[in-house]
Amino acid sequence: MKDKLGPIFLAEGISRINVITFFYSCFICIGLLAGMNFVQGYILTVVLDIPMSGQGTITGNLAFAQEIIAIALIGPFGILCDRIGRKPVFVFGTLLISLGFAIYPYASTLTELFIFRTFFAIGAASLSCVLAVVTGDYPAEQSRGKFVSAHSVLNAFGVLGFAIILGFLPKSLESNGFEPIEAAKLTMLLAAIIGLISAWVFYKGLKSGVPNEDNSKQNAKPDTKDLIKVGLKSMKNPRITLSFAATFLARADVSVNGLFISQWAITSGFAMGLTPAESMGKVVPVIVITNLISVFWAFIFGWIIDRINRVAAMTIAMGMGMMAYSLIMTVDSPLDMSNLPVFILISCSAIGTVVATASLIGQEAPIRERGTVIGFSSFFGAIGILIATSVGGRLFDISPAGPFLLIASVNAILFIASVFILIKSPGKNFKKDQETT
Repeated sequence: MKDKLGPIFLAEGISRINVITFFYSCFICIGLLAGMNFVQGYILTVVLDIPMSGQGTITGNLAFAQEIIAIALIGPFGILCDRIGRKPVFVFGTLLISLGFAIYPYASTLTELFIFRTFFAIGAASLSCVLAVVTGDYPAEQSRGKFVSAHSVLNAFGVLGFAIILGFLPKSLESNGFEPIEAAKLTMLLAAIIGLISAWVFYKGLKSGVPNEDNSKQNAKPDTKDLIKVGLKSMKNPRITLSFAATFLARADVSVNGLFISQWAITSGFAMGLTPAESMGKVVPVIVITNLISVFWAFIFGWIIDRINRVAAMTIAMGMGMMAYSLIMTVDSPLDMSNLPVFILISCSAIGTVVATASLIGQEAPIRERGTVIGFSSFFGAIGILIATSVGGRLFDISPAGPFLLIASVNAILFIASVFILIKSPGKNFKKDQETT
């Protein structure tokens, strides 16, 4: 008999403790990963004294380097998930990002900063892969949409929570007599401690071993060559190919939102006579409101996904993103609260893309090779971030709206592709299939 957590049915062999631990990881891990981008400008300013005019390029280069590492390691981490299990990869990644946070503010040169970012980047690649894999492992098929929605909601709360902590803590420490560089070190140390504690929680609470379709074959280890072939052959399924493309988009738009909304706030705030700290403080309410509202949309969309064909759900997500990101042309500054509705739509479309993508690939990927398939999916996501940070950064120098219009164009392309696949190869409607059995 399958276990349940509230309205969510769990896959065979998955306990409530496993799922509660995983939901905790969704909040902590994504919060930490997003928090590094949020605090980046503060570190560059107070630790290395980088001029504001050069921070955009350095920030883009750091993100670019991190994604090069992700591209190189996402596939191997997916294979490791299938060979040694999800838990060791989870703990390893969390320990590495904790180390990255702890040593980051001690960099005395840009070279050292890039070296320290490498530790964080390896951990981030590990977590990005294993989070996606476990998202596919834990829910029963009829609850996949609800599970992914809960996962996405906790991601949003994680981003929100760490944005508030990392955004306001340095200013609070400085107002209590700490020097800016000391405030930076204490802020990053707090993030590292949270990561270390979380690694222990993951070790105790996540499921051990590797999921199998046949429990009698639990000790069988997949051949590495076969796993790689599975990742490539899976692209013959047009719905998995669509999922890969949507993963590219999902990671790209999260990167654009995480990097360029705050950068836009600083740029427009400078024109208004605000300091970077003041600009970041003023943009936090925008982040809070957009994340809270997107949380409700994730629940609603997850409920919808469990009742319709999942390619149809992808079509809805792509259409919404196309419209939301196109509206950025009407925005002059994220600090102007009259523009808040546009950023709410953007945030809702971004989380909708994540939910739709995870639900579709979770349905289509074979259970035994799911780690490899989703590892390849994460590889596409890394490329999405790579392009978003490099091309998006150059577009931002032309116009702050540039990176967002780039995402709008990708949404438009995938909207057309989704409609085509919905007509030619829609796959199953799980709800309908369930009712007829």
